Amino acid sequence: MLNYELAINFLLIFARVSAFIVVVPAFGGTNTPRLIKAGISFVLAGLLLPLVASPTSAITGGLIGFALAVLKETAVGIIMGLVCVFLLNSLTIAGQLFDMHIGFMMSNFFDPAIGAQVTLLAKFLYLLGITLFLTMNGHHMVISALFKSFQMVPLVGAEFKGDTALLLIRIFAKMITIAVQICLPVIAVALIIDVSLGLVGKTAPQLNIFMLGFPIKIAAGIMTLAVMLPMLGTVFQSLFRMMERDMHTLFKGLT
Repeated sequence: MLNYELAINFLLIFARVSAFIVVVPAFGGTNTPRLIKAGISFVLAGLLLPLVASPTSAITGGLIGFALAVLKETAVGIIMGLVCVFLLNSLTIAGQLFDMHIGFMMSNFFDPAIGAQVTLLAKFLYLLGITLFLTMNGHHMVISALFKSFQMVPLVGAEFKGDTALLLIRIFAKMITIAVQICLPVIAVALIIDVSLGLVGKTAPQLNIFMLGFPIKIAAGIMTLAVMLPMLGTVFQSLFRMMERDMHTLFKGLT
């Protein structure tokens, strides 16, 4: 005989988990088939079902009340996914800043994974971030965050307040700040090259400084990025720790 309470709990858990999985770049995206995303969400929801307590308050309103509860859990999953997306997208923004300062901004291409134009180094840093995310057991952290979310934000117990929106705005601003900080060495190198070429142009006006600057900036930018790559692992670890702290803050704000 069907246990309706267990089925309702499973559907509510599945709504939160599936919304989170679809948004998180490591699992979601258009490159991941929908069947695989649905399968991952189904398996995780099944594993979490015995560990998650039933809603403390009864769902009233019949089918409409249950639909609203599903929408609430879906919104919680989407907000959790946005916290991960904002911090990982700081790498994409940093790559775009790299390309803008070394002259790769014109060499963009259409990325079907996000449905927009991206530049070369932006895509490279994004894929590198996803690779390090999986290498550093970031997917384990994601599954742990899902479990903690049900402990701190029970089913149908989320409350959406202004603090939640303010937290997302702060994380978005932090994403821009982190991207600029990652790109600062390349910005400094590009500035030094511009100043040097300006001085050369004053002393030797017959030189075409505009055309001379392109290969110099590209070579210097790629060399700077090569020097920075070993240090990016520490940056990614800081991003993951920051993601955990922001998740915990989000859970406290939703209760």
